[in-house]
Amino acid sequence: MTKDLEQKLVECWPTWFDIQGDPRLTRMADGFAHDDGWFEIVWRLCADLEPLVAEIEKKTWLPFEVRQVKEKLGGLVVYVNYHSDAISERITAAYWESLKTCEVCGQPGRRRGGSRIRTLCAEHLSMH
Repeated sequence: MTKDLEQKLVECWPTWFDIQGDPRLTRMADGFAHDDGWFEIVWRLCADLEPLVAEIEKKTWLPFEVRQVKEKLGGLVVYVNYHSDAISERITAAYWESLKTCEVCGQPGRRRGGSRIRTLCAEHLSMH
């Protein structure tokens, strides 16, 4: 994802994304490892997680962290330091949404194989 889109997420949820952190402790030091087309999915996921995270942080006193956000086998994968059933459900829903959303442009797409499995629209399939 481009740095300007990454920055929007980090500015909105600064305690969740440690992009300056030690790469041995968080893969977020590598940034968001997917294309711009999934930005809206990640944004909505974070917005959906806010009240759930606040509730868990009150109970556990542990800060919530996103450890990695990446594309894997054509889907959006999000790793966090801890979760509840509700948080897991939201992350899983974002994954399923990514499998029908072009990773490059955000338009409807589908998972396509080849040398690398990606979720792309017809236009971006011809470019890759």
